[in-house]
Amino acid sequence: MSLRRTFIRSLLLGAALPVAAIAAVLPHAKLKSSLPSAGTTVAAPKELRLTFSEKIEIKIAKITLLRGTEELAALGDVAADSQATETVVIPVTKPLAAGSYTVKYRVAGPDGHPMGGSYVFSVK
Repeated sequence: MSLRRTFIRSLLLGAALPVAAIAAVLPHAKLKSSLPSAGTTVAAPKELRLTFSEKIEIKIAKITLLRGTEELAALGDVAADSQATETVVIPVTKPLAAGSYTVKYRVAGPDGHPMGGSYVFSVK
């Protein structure tokens, strides 16, 4: 391999590494707040509201509600809040009995990188 070719490859590799490092640390959608809030005890909610650090791609957002290990079919379709695109609203379609519930979410921001998590709240 010629010295010129080695130099060009080294130059390209040197330019690519910082770009890859920056892409690895770019922020992704993170849960900022929720209603009901994590760890709280509330009256049976009519909807769940999850606010993320950036706009959420609604088409790939998946929110589930569990009681123990059982997934409940008590949620409507995920929709963006009309006032804040980083907030998703999910109607609760059936009354929730007293007890502990886990909200599981898997969402992606505009970069398409999926991110998930969960939190627990209780109904009195």
